[in-house]
Amino acid sequence: MEFAGNGLIFVTGSPGSGKGTLCKKLAAQYEFSHQSVGDMLRQMIASSTASDMISDYIPRGQVLPAEVLFEVIKTSLGELSGKHPFLLDGFPRQLEQATPVEAEFGSPQIVLFFDCPKEIAEERVLARRVGRPGDDRETFRERYKEFTQLNPPILTHYAAQDKLIRVCAGIDTSGDVEASYADLVSALRNICQRMS
Repeated sequence: MEFAGNGLIFVTGSPGSGKGTLCKKLAAQYEFSHQSVGDMLRQMIASSTASDMISDYIPRGQVLPAEVLFEVIKTSLGELSGKHPFLLDGFPRQLEQATPVEAEFGSPQIVLFFDCPKEIAEERVLARRVGRPGDDRETFRERYKEFTQLNPPILTHYAAQDKLIRVCAGIDTSGDVEASYADLVSALRNICQRMS
């Protein structure tokens, strides 16, 4: 798959919506660069390199201020942008977080929105075997509620720019992973053809 421009792809969706699973498959098959913002922040906490704010906010599932998050992700973006299409998984969680990234690296070519019913997303989060901090019912429900409040402006903003791919209309992330992946690849190929 060939992308014109910077190849930056934002990937948003609720916790448990399938973002990480499908992004990893895309990265492996098509040599996309992939960075999970949540994984990056959890690694910083585990290695004691996180600021007090990050160490406090992330286990509780709270949204970091835009300037704090930008400082965390700009090194990864700087190293990898332009080499391959770049999947920034779990970003943005609120529209304001995108502003400094777009100012530095340009607007995303595409924004993937992984839409998944709350019940299925919750079941997935609670069934995870990785033991992430915050993978409990109470934190999931708080994060999901916050997601439903903060995500609509993101969708509206990028839909107005004709950059949004809603991963549910024909691409159901609640179903079989292989079927969801095949539909996602098909949608991305259509976008690439339209962009060329």
